Amino acid sequence: MRIAICTDQYLPLLSGLVDSVETLAKQLRTDGHVVRIYASEMKGSVPEPDVFHFPAWELPGGTFLSLPRGAMADIRAFKPDIVHTELFGVVGFFAWYAARRLSVPFVGTDHTFPADYLHYLHLNFPPMPFIARKYAAWYYGRCDVVTTPSARMLEELREYGMKKPAHIISNPIPHTFRSLANKNELKKKFGIGERAVLIFGRVAREKNLDTALAVFADIAKRSDAQMVFVGDGPYRTELEHRVHDQRFSDRIKFLGTLRGEPLVEALNACDVLLITSTSENQPMTLLQAMACGLPVVAAQAGGLPEYVWDDVSGYVVPPTDTKMFADRTLCILGDPAQAKTLGEAGRQSVEEYSPEAIAEQFVDVYESCR
Repeated sequence: MRIAICTDQYLPLLSGLVDSVETLAKQLRTDGHVVRIYASEMKGSVPEPDVFHFPAWELPGGTFLSLPRGAMADIRAFKPDIVHTELFGVVGFFAWYAARRLSVPFVGTDHTFPADYLHYLHLNFPPMPFIARKYAAWYYGRCDVVTTPSARMLEELREYGMKKPAHIISNPIPHTFRSLANKNELKKKFGIGERAVLIFGRVAREKNLDTALAVFADIAKRSDAQMVFVGDGPYRTELEHRVHDQRFSDRIKFLGTLRGEPLVEALNACDVLLITSTSENQPMTLLQAMACGLPVVAAQAGGLPEYVWDDVSGYVVPPTDTKMFADRTLCILGDPAQAKTLGEAGRQSVEEYSPEAIAEQFVDVYESCR
């Protein structure tokens, strides 16, 4: 099958969406399909034989204003059997237009809750959140079939008027994310203490990281634990300033952006993943950390409760209850046997999200459209 995947975000941008697209495309090619990616070009992009880059200008929040110059001629020459859109920006509109002009099925995957990103454009006031949600539902209503990684995302699309056939399909998790046996050696390698709370992913305002600092302030009073940030983003400078003003600043470490085996090692060097964000659909960082055997304490918001099973693979906590966040995290840090049990349950739960399994599910969707 010849598959055109269209996305406003792609490498070298660091995001769960990008990881998902890259992993899915790689597996589809391994399975014998021909995949061409249509993506915004950004600083650091490199020419790739199977990628068409749109000239683009970055906007706040990791979004891009793309110019679809030459894209239609390219996709006509590619002759796709399916056009798969991963986002609803300019490249997403190109995907819709191309699918209709070429008379091929149009599949859409919704990765994000759009209203959670309006603050980047200073539009997070009524009625803009309502408009953003209606727009997403309208856009995905142009697709022949829709997929989302969480039932909560699908529920929102339905609530705001999207009526097309839909499937819940997880993001794929590469096999490189795995549990390693040499945790103590890895702690020494990264300068991480005996007990470490992990914050993993894009360092952005919508991730509710000020709440994470408030949680850690409580943890720091009651233990010798550290907090480790793995990732980068537009809020990092301001967050580091906030950390500098805290009495426990010497117990917080920023490792920045890591990829490949160093990333897997850093995750394994930590002991519990903390997610205070209320804007998550199905964060790749959650599944990657769980694949490495980390138990999780997560906010009861978005799609998180669908993937963190309370008292099985971790704990789910009301988003504003910082004391419960701290209590649950300390419970895991103080009981290595329980931490291992929770972590193993989480690791087993994400085994079904292998690239092979997820690619097969998408191929079934593509075939049903054809």
